[in-house]
Amino acid sequence: MKLPFSGKVRASIGFALWIAVLLGTGYYLSTRKIEIHITSKVAGAIAIFVILLVFVNLPVYSVIVTHEIRRRKRVEKALVAAKEEAERASKFKDRFLSTMSHELRTPLNAVLGFSDLLADQRAGELNERQRRYVSHINTGGKHLLKLIGDILDLSKIEAGRMELSCEDLRVAGIFGEVVSALRPLAGKKRQTLSSQVEGGLAVHADATRFKQVLMNLVGNAIKFTPEGGRIEIAAKQTDRDVQVSVRDNGPGIPKEEQKRIFDAFYRLRKSGEGAEGTGLGLAITQSLVNLQGGSLGLESETGQGSCFHFTLPGAVARRVAAPEAVPPAKPLDKPSKILVVEDDEITVHLIESQLTSSGYEVVSCKQPEMALEVAASQQPQAITLDLLMKPTSGWEILLRLKQDPRTSAIPVIVITIVDHPGAGATLGADEYLVKPVDKPTLLAAVERCIARTGGASASRPILVVEDDAPTLEIILEVLTGGGYAVATAPDGASAREHVARSLPGLVILDLMLPKVSGFELLAEWRADQRTSDLPVFVLTSKDLSAQERAYLRAHAQSLLLKREPWKEALVRHLQRVIGKPRTVKT
Repeated sequence: MKLPFSGKVRASIGFALWIAVLLGTGYYLSTRKIEIHITSKVAGAIAIFVILLVFVNLPVYSVIVTHEIRRRKRVEKALVAAKEEAERASKFKDRFLSTMSHELRTPLNAVLGFSDLLADQRAGELNERQRRYVSHINTGGKHLLKLIGDILDLSKIEAGRMELSCEDLRVAGIFGEVVSALRPLAGKKRQTLSSQVEGGLAVHADATRFKQVLMNLVGNAIKFTPEGGRIEIAAKQTDRDVQVSVRDNGPGIPKEEQKRIFDAFYRLRKSGEGAEGTGLGLAITQSLVNLQGGSLGLESETGQGSCFHFTLPGAVARRVAAPEAVPPAKPLDKPSKILVVEDDEITVHLIESQLTSSGYEVVSCKQPEMALEVAASQQPQAITLDLLMKPTSGWEILLRLKQDPRTSAIPVIVITIVDHPGAGATLGADEYLVKPVDKPTLLAAVERCIARTGGASASRPILVVEDDAPTLEIILEVLTGGGYAVATAPDGASAREHVARSLPGLVILDLMLPKVSGFELLAEWRADQRTSDLPVFVLTSKDLSAQERAYLRAHAQSLLLKREPWKEALVRHLQRVIGKPRTVKT
């Protein structure tokens, strides 16, 4: 019978057995009174045999051990090389996806934009067949855009580079946007789409990703629910979390498919039909919910409909007051002037068409290096700016526009394929739109910018909470020189009393204060419904930990450090949040 071991292992076992036999024989002889008559020749032969046995087997055993060590080192080296190769492949994949995103989104912007213009019949009336063809072009472009977005999102999630900017959000506001966007789609199938939520309910989440999760779930419900069906989205408070549910009365999901429905690339089948979609939507949805501190679940029975439900952390102030409506921009004798800074001829034509068809006056600048001077001379009501331009990048132009006193107050709307809104906001962008941008989204951003620059009420002053007299004087000089009304508080207790007595328009808050710290004040204001929406700018010299920075970014509108140049940034952020004062001192 052949043993199920390698030759080296069998040799080692044989050596061990020989040693055991010798030791056992010696022990037996030493414990028994047995007279053995061994001649000198026999004794010599035995001794020689033992010596040969030891000196032959030991080298063999040594060779076996050495070979095994070398084999393991080769395996470890191969594993390290495979790991490095996988990391290189991952980097190449990310670079490829980023490049392809740029190369695909740029022409898609033109396809979707101009198909929208054709559908509006601005260039002439279309017959029924032409309208149908344009609709197919638009639908195909949007499907391709969603596919690109899903692949990029999945890549970011797998690489651990999905950036989230969590803040307190009113659930009713997000519900309203989602229902408004998807109701026409539900209407095509004569479906009823409704929402149910308390007005003050709020979550702490990323606005874009929260909306994406809802759009995916409601979009799936519309797709799989038959004509005339019902779809309802609802939200309720559960302890510290908020549970959101999307319920439909469709065909339901079989038990065997429920186990795999959240796997990437798994596609749910309609009854009697082939699989639909890419199979990425629910996998991405689950990952986005998990990244925001929640969980996603499913309840469904065949023939009884489905209910997808997920939880998100509740806001620090659980009942967030509805934001005050932005006052409409004052009517002007002349149409508002918009400066378009873009070096791509097709994109310039598209944005011009979208804006001029809505009554705006458009001035275009196709030479990025001239953008600052054109903006200073034209003094438009808003500027649209691409980021990927040559020879001067949009990032540099944005920085120049916000640093130059002639143009720092002009709102800038970034329209680009670069998906980095956080960096744009840091440099002073008032709106950040990722291409392709449809006409309603562009017009809404322009209208918000013009409304903000129309001026904010001066009836509520800015409260400056600062205990250092020289710093307070500098802040007062900056604010009063800009025409803002100002009130002051020398410590945390005074600030608390002032806010309790009269709500300011905005608070500039130091963190290291006597009596009551800035952190305590901020936590109190965010927990109180009356002050949960009070704009707070933190201006501090404190060395902040990563946890403190994260907390302030989540609960304050702006974070400025005294060790850095902050005066111009303060004025710029003020103009973005509360607008320019109605009267400016000269």
